Amino acid sequence: MKTRLKIILILALLLGGFSCGPEELAYLLQQAPGQLLLLMDRVPIEKVLKRKDLDPETRAKLELILDVKKYSEEKIGLVRNKSYTIYRELDRETVTWNLTACPKLSLTPLKWEFPVVGEVPYLGFFKKEDALKKEAELEAQGYDVYVRRADAYSMLGIVSDPVYTPMLKWNNYELVNTVIHELTHGTVWAKGYPEFNENFALFVGNQGALDYCSEKFGKDSEEVKYGIGSSQDDYTFYLYITALGDELKALYSRSDISDEEKLKLKAEIFEKTKKDFEENWMPRMKTQDYAGWTKRKLNNATVAGRLVYYHDLSLYQRVYEKQGSDLKKMVEFVKEVVAKNTGDPEMYLQQWLLKEN
Repeated sequence: MKTRLKIILILALLLGGFSCGPEELAYLLQQAPGQLLLLMDRVPIEKVLKRKDLDPETRAKLELILDVKKYSEEKIGLVRNKSYTIYRELDRETVTWNLTACPKLSLTPLKWEFPVVGEVPYLGFFKKEDALKKEAELEAQGYDVYVRRADAYSMLGIVSDPVYTPMLKWNNYELVNTVIHELTHGTVWAKGYPEFNENFALFVGNQGALDYCSEKFGKDSEEVKYGIGSSQDDYTFYLYITALGDELKALYSRSDISDEEKLKLKAEIFEKTKKDFEENWMPRMKTQDYAGWTKRKLNNATVAGRLVYYHDLSLYQRVYEKQGSDLKKMVEFVKEVVAKNTGDPEMYLQQWLLKEN
């Protein structure tokens, strides 16, 4: 499964972190050493490729990344910088651990305000123990909390994003998709609108990876077959998670029952959804991307975290088609929308589509 949930971690001193609230400032100061360590020991990929002892699989992956980077700039119009032209070797299982938290009877996640990125509904930690400590703290306060690993994240072009060792275990399509996804964040970012940022990058990553793999490996290649199935599965999961979210929201908004009864019904919904997903949704999937969904700790935070990424996938497909199914043209259009408007980009796009129809 593409696990492309993002850390919002900016160097406190360099980016005015002292303008944050006390909780955010404490977080930034705690995480700054981890970020600083990742800024060290970065090596240009071209230099890594000159190593005679480099294993063939790693070489092939790094060469692919450089090619995708060039393609992203020239064919999609994504940001031209040094991101994904450098390599940072890591000896741990993942880059970060991401945390989402929600009240027991709400799908509205806790949000934190940071410089540059604005308000975000998640936190990222470089040490698993830090994430688990925050999880325990929030659970003690009565929140549903979910922590999961993330193998990549974007610094939004403020600092070049490297290729991290955990990324090299992905298949070609997943790797291509992630690079394009993260470069999209560095190209278009609407401060304070995480749903737009993630859904737009998800669409560009999916479509861009399919286009690239078709050109690079052929339309009948395993990469393209997997990519088509993976994109279809994203949409199937979007339908599932939206329906689950609507069911939970309807329960939490009821005024005719007590909170105690709501909690009981909530537990029943989560137990029921595991069986529903296994019996009715997973058989529709083309890949194993979502096979582990029911093995996760399912609660409000797990659902809310997914809803950020699967907010309105059909919106971006319609915008893409209105731009002549030209991804570069779409990126240029959406980039201009964000640059010229301070409101919600998704709302603007929805209104634009109504005028166009």
